[in-house]
Amino acid sequence: MPSFREGEILLDTYQILSFLGKGTFGEVYKVRVLRGRYAGRVLALKVATDPETVEFLRREVQTLLLFNHPHIISMISYMYRKDRNELYVLYELMDVGDLKDYVQRKGRLSEEEALGVLFHVAKGLDYLHTRGYIHGDVKPQNIFGKRVMKNILWKLGDFGLVRVRGSQTVLDVKGTVGYIAPEVFRNELRRSSDIFSLGCVLLFMLTGETPFGGDIKKNKAVEYSIPQHVSERTQRLLTKMLEPDPSKRFKTAGELIEYLIKERMV
Repeated sequence: MPSFREGEILLDTYQILSFLGKGTFGEVYKVRVLRGRYAGRVLALKVATDPETVEFLRREVQTLLLFNHPHIISMISYMYRKDRNELYVLYELMDVGDLKDYVQRKGRLSEEEALGVLFHVAKGLDYLHTRGYIHGDVKPQNIFGKRVMKNILWKLGDFGLVRVRGSQTVLDVKGTVGYIAPEVFRNELRRSSDIFSLGCVLLFMLTGETPFGGDIKKNKAVEYSIPQHVSERTQRLLTKMLEPDPSKRFKTAGELIEYLIKERMV
């Protein structure tokens, strides 16, 4: 149940219009800004109350504000309420919602549309990878759409934002079952781990079902099947992205983008 009701006003600034859902780092609301620089605009407000999440976002918020890419959700501003240890983060509103809900409403996507979404997200990932970051939790719930004319612009959000230190970073296992690279279960995370997760997203778009049936054992063992309706070239792409050995996968989103262009898949 949402913490705030429709019509409620937060910090004398944000009027709640609706509850959009619970993301990785807190509850998200559609709000109208009542005063200040963005007065009159309808935006998305994330409210973080978990102490660990608040601490993480406070560390990373200045970096997130500097991110500027058409395939990464724009953070507009933030406010920290020290007395309650709450962080309020204002983002652009993504009117299509997340990719999971989109596929559930529409049904499995055509290869053309799925590859288009993949290309958008890969470009957002490339922006992070070239700046020394790993997303850490690529999944349909963290990919959001925004209508631009007759098209949909897809963007990455809800970053785990792990800094790359050398070839790999050791951390507690993160991610979502069905989208976790096998090496992450061994507490290893690389840029190529994002590629595996994105391959799982592609499989989800083409089937409408959670990869590995959401089973942690199958996820660890990378046990999956590709439906017969998927073309051979897209099957090859999936096989490359879902390669269990991270050293044999696309190492970065940049390599994936080069492959997609070379194979004329986008």
